[in-house]
Amino acid sequence: MCRCRPGEACWPTTSDWENLNHSIDGNLQTLRPAGHVCSGDQYSKEACEEYVKNFHNGTWRVLNPASLQVINWENWRAAEESCHVDGITNATCQQGRVPVYAASVKTVEQVRGVVRFAADHNLRLSVRNTGHDLAGRSTSPESLMVHTAGLKEIRFTTSFRTTSPLGYESEDYGPAVTVGAGVMTEDLYASAAEHGYSVAGGSCGTVGIAGGWMASGGYGILTPSKGLGVDNVLEVGMVTAAGAYVIANAYQNKDLFQAVRGGGGGTFGIITSVTFRVFPDVPLEVARLTAVAEAGPGDAFWSGVQEIMGTIPQLGDQGIAVQSYAFPFAESGSLISAEIFSINQTETSSMSPVDRLVESWKNAGLQVQRSHEHFAQISSYHASRSTEGMAGVGVMVGSRLVSRSSLNAPDRLSRALSQLKYNPGDMISLDGMAPGPSVERKSHAPHSLHPAWDSAAMILTLGRGLPLDPNWEAYEQVEEELKHTQLPAIDSLENATIAGYLGVPFPHEADHAGVFWGEKYDVLLATKRRWDPNDLFITRLGVGSEGWDDEAMCRKRTSTAWEKDLQMLWARYNELFASLY
Repeated sequence: MCRCRPGEACWPTTSDWENLNHSIDGNLQTLRPAGHVCSGDQYSKEACEEYVKNFHNGTWRVLNPASLQVINWENWRAAEESCHVDGITNATCQQGRVPVYAASVKTVEQVRGVVRFAADHNLRLSVRNTGHDLAGRSTSPESLMVHTAGLKEIRFTTSFRTTSPLGYESEDYGPAVTVGAGVMTEDLYASAAEHGYSVAGGSCGTVGIAGGWMASGGYGILTPSKGLGVDNVLEVGMVTAAGAYVIANAYQNKDLFQAVRGGGGGTFGIITSVTFRVFPDVPLEVARLTAVAEAGPGDAFWSGVQEIMGTIPQLGDQGIAVQSYAFPFAESGSLISAEIFSINQTETSSMSPVDRLVESWKNAGLQVQRSHEHFAQISSYHASRSTEGMAGVGVMVGSRLVSRSSLNAPDRLSRALSQLKYNPGDMISLDGMAPGPSVERKSHAPHSLHPAWDSAAMILTLGRGLPLDPNWEAYEQVEEELKHTQLPAIDSLENATIAGYLGVPFPHEADHAGVFWGEKYDVLLATKRRWDPNDLFITRLGVGSEGWDDEAMCRKRTSTAWEKDLQMLWARYNELFASLY
């Protein structure tokens, strides 16, 4: 069974599309790749110059449903289609993985209408918020896209109680904020500051905090002290595959509440709002470190990587977050950079592991720079930094959770990393942003994240740069290296437990169920079957995706028992027939 495609008899008529457009107040767009204005009959000098100017502008890409933050997912590798712009007047433009239509919804009722339309016409439905997905899950070729970036509600309360059935009154969770799916992290941070709060969000300001970030787990500088994003979710509003609006929390639709908190976005329904716990906007100390090995990625560089990995658990025990990167081939040699975040700490001894780290780097022969900055509030830090993140780039990633036991002997991991192949532009992300021992898990309902999060001390990501032009051979080479060499080298150190972060996934994981959910997958799949029995919501690597092809357009053919019996009888008949002649 396949979804309906453009040009087929089942495809909605022009009148059908016009009716849908009218029902969402004229917010249905026919999509072409954003770079089409630089190509052929659609060429416009002014529009093309605007496109080139905003190519690396993350906010511009959020608002344009035809563009993604990671551009290699705009390309359709299987069909070798792309819309690559090389200069103002040189572009070859094909549709690629850009959907046919986008419904830029502004209300829950509009979301419900689009979902019912897609179900009634058997369409491939893709769900896009701000377009940051690193596995291309927010777009799909020949699909109808629901673009949720227009759901912008922000509502604070000093005393939040969850919606409960039969008039039951839940406990008072204290101050909280309800945000629409399209609210960007930077906007929530700014609004929270006006109310004297901070929020446990991520580091990229243009990410939609209530979308895939939360549904994948969600980590940031507050995670070691306050928990992951899913730990701080109190309630979720969403539209199901039946087109119904439901509220999920610890008291109603509990299976759905568990599923969406770690089970992935665009899988169980369309999230329209999330209520998060908020915290006081307290002081923050930030230490910034860089270490350079001018000779390149030799013993000194990898010794530096080993030392920072060994320091991360010591800081995490105190609720201190670390965000660090290692670049084997930077412009001036090999580079390690780190930001270390101490939240409302009064003991100066809390930063003594940093002192030891700096000393070890110097002893290894690295050129070290260190700076320190005090912020009166966490919000002042967020306001001071560029929140754009990466945009208009080509990258393929793979992540793994690294256990505390592995970081007790970081030399093994450092040695394994040193033996991998890297190109200029590749990076290793070493994030000490797992929940620390001080985190109080306040949620009544369990989440869906892999059990390995309970023993994780670090999230390790391999980021492989890809060319901006659609070089299919380069894409395949990087995929093969991550799949067969690089990730297995890390996996071999974690004994039987191999787990990754769903928000930064290797797009071609062979065992996505085991890597992202482990023993929790069967429960998630059962929830999926209850709420979406016809698989309207399917994403790459998502729950239930193993039954579909790569773009969730056609179900994979699986032989039933009677079909297998028939095949066996037919084979025996052919053997008998052949023996007679």
